[in-house]
Amino acid sequence: MKNYCLAIAALVLVACEGEPPKTPVLPPLPAAAAEPASAATPAEEPAAAPAALPPCACNCNCAGVAATDAGPPGEGGAPVTAVAAAAPARASISGTITTMPKLSAGHAVIYLEDAPIEPTAKMSATVTNRMMNFEPLVSVVPKGGKIIFRNEDPFPHNVFSSDNERFNMGMIPQHGAAARVFKSAGAYTLLCNIHPGMIGYVVSTPSSYFAKTDAQGHFVIKDVPAGTYKVTAWAPREQTATQSVTIANGDVTLDFQLHR
Repeated sequence: MKNYCLAIAALVLVACEGEPPKTPVLPPLPAAAAEPASAATPAEEPAAAPAALPPCACNCNCAGVAATDAGPPGEGGAPVTAVAAAAPARASISGTITTMPKLSAGHAVIYLEDAPIEPTAKMSATVTNRMMNFEPLVSVVPKGGKIIFRNEDPFPHNVFSSDNERFNMGMIPQHGAAARVFKSAGAYTLLCNIHPGMIGYVVSTPSSYFAKTDAQGHFVIKDVPAGTYKVTAWAPREQTATQSVTIANGDVTLDFQLHR
C-alpha cells in the first residue's frame, strides 16, 4: 500500500509539471458607477460697456461725466451727473457815433479803457505814405504794439508827432520803412515836416477791445467778456466821450455824440 501511494504521488507530480499553471479566472468586477459630470463652469460674462454720456449743456462738445455719490461708508449714494462748467458769457457792444462836422464820424475809434490786452491780439499795423497821404488816415494798435511807416512815393517823407511823449522818425526814403513801438496809450497826430499838408492819426488803445467806425459811423466791438467797462469814443479833432457799460445778459447798444 505504501508503494502504491508513492506511485500515485509521482504520477500527480509529473502531471503538474507538464502543464503550465493555470491563471485563475476572477469574476468580473461590477461596473464602476459613472461619476456624475461636474457642473459646467459658467463662462465669465464680459463687463457691460459704459453707457454713453449725455452731451454737455454748454454745447462745448464735451460730455457730462456720470458719477455716483457714494456718501459716507455704509450708506448708499444717489447717482449724480457732473457737468463741465459753462464758458464765461461774451457779447458785442455796437452803436453809432455822430460828430460835428459829420465827416469825422467815419474815422472814429471806440475802445474799452479797462479791458485786457489779449494774447491773441494783433499787435502791429502799417501806415503807408502814398501820393502825399497817410494811408489809412487813422490806424489803431493796442498799447505796446508797433506801427510800420512805409514810403511808396518817389521822394522822401518825414513822420513826426508832437503829441504825448512825441517822436520823430526822421527821413524815410522811397521804398524805405521805419517802425515805432507805442508804449503808452493815447492819440497821436502824424505830420511830415517836408509836406505840411500831410496829416494822419495813430490811436494806441489801453486794451485790445476796440473798433473803427464805417462811413456811416457804425461800430461793433465783438466777443467782450462779461463785466463792467468804461467805453471811450474818439474821432479826429473831436473831444473824446466816455460811458460805462455792463456786459451780463447779451449784446449792448451804445451811441455817442462827439463835438469839438
